[in-house]
Amino acid sequence: MNPNLLIHRYLSGEATESEVAELDQLLANDPSLRKEMIFEAGLEASLRELALERIAEPKVQNTKPTSSIFHPASWFAAAAVITLMATLAFTHFSKPKIIATLVSSENAAWESALPTTPGSKLTTGSLTLTSGIATIRFSSGAEVVLEAPAKLVLETPMRAKLLAGSAIIDVPEPAIGFIIETPDGYAVDHGTQFAVSVSGETQQSDFEVLEGEISVHLPDTGEEVRLGDQESASIFQKTLKTFDGPLPERELELAPKPMVTKIKTRGRATSIVKNNERSKRLNPELLMIKNVGGGPQERRSLISFDISDVNFDSIQSVKLGMKMIPTGMGFATRLPVMNSFAIYGVTEPAQENWTLDSLWEDAPILEDAIHLDSISVRRSRQDKYLAFTGETFLDFLKADSDGIVSIIIVRETGQIDGSGPGLVHAFASDAHPEASGPVLRFYSVK
Repeated sequence: MNPNLLIHRYLSGEATESEVAELDQLLANDPSLRKEMIFEAGLEASLRELALERIAEPKVQNTKPTSSIFHPASWFAAAAVITLMATLAFTHFSKPKIIATLVSSENAAWESALPTTPGSKLTTGSLTLTSGIATIRFSSGAEVVLEAPAKLVLETPMRAKLLAGSAIIDVPEPAIGFIIETPDGYAVDHGTQFAVSVSGETQQSDFEVLEGEISVHLPDTGEEVRLGDQESASIFQKTLKTFDGPLPERELELAPKPMVTKIKTRGRATSIVKNNERSKRLNPELLMIKNVGGGPQERRSLISFDISDVNFDSIQSVKLGMKMIPTGMGFATRLPVMNSFAIYGVTEPAQENWTLDSLWEDAPILEDAIHLDSISVRRSRQDKYLAFTGETFLDFLKADSDGIVSIIIVRETGQIDGSGPGLVHAFASDAHPEASGPVLRFYSVK
């Protein structure tokens, strides 16, 4: 229905419940329509008020009217009413409408601007579930059990869109008509429990009725099919297919994998500390780094790889993988929320002659190195696996002339409050008893 007609029917008290719901959704998504609604509501209220005042006035014979809607005082009164109504309307319509509740989650990890704590009230928006299982109950009563990895867009109490992942949907009688959209189609519930699955790679949508009935629609062609108990359908490349029974199991989707060549440091890895107190500040099992703006406890790490056997003609990319290990040394709260870790390639051949017990002044310096890659990590994450990569990194390796490359590892971000006991970060070295040390991986075409 035309939005202006909906506003008129709403203000006149003639709108049906479904029309009110439709108007509410339109107002939530259209700022210009909200302004129109505010104006119309204020004008309606002010005219009603003036009309009541006119009815209540005594009938007095007078050549000069004592009150009129055209009298300046009346317009001031109308303006005041309009302002009041505008404020009330803005407060009502600008407040986000709660359309669902996050009922529960099992080992769930999220990427979402919406709240993700169980019990949270949810408004219109999207939820990306990266791991685990979560249950979302819409205010209509429809319940969606979402399985990761999945992305669900909440639209209204009676409508949602599954862009990727799997979900089981329970629809009680009050929520009959609940709609679940997928990239190429949608299903309308007719009182049922059904399953929906969307492939993030192929965008294929599968629907299977567990109990009851649904209708599956393909908007591009106008096709529609009704499914009953244990019946199923699939939408793929804008084609709708039905199955008399459960969906056939999908074939395993395996992308072609490139060949990988792995190279380790073979023990050629060490740390340096600026005050040269190696026995007190360094651990051979760890590659330790700390940035205190040049202070005596600043730490860096050095690693080296023998790449003389690598055939770069077929190499497409490279990654340096390193596993962070918590040290328990210093306070993470003395660091910024996000911290940048970087690798630098040593470009001066003379500086590649460092040893495992090199002192700070004998080690390669950043001024004679090239920045290869940086990765940002939250200060609360001290066990993350980092993978440095990029074209600059690969070009640096290709340009090496003697088959031996040296890399400096640093934390680029310093502390936020000087040289106190800030956190010491570390990565596993080849000597670590549990975690793997640095690994250089070359990816090539088969």
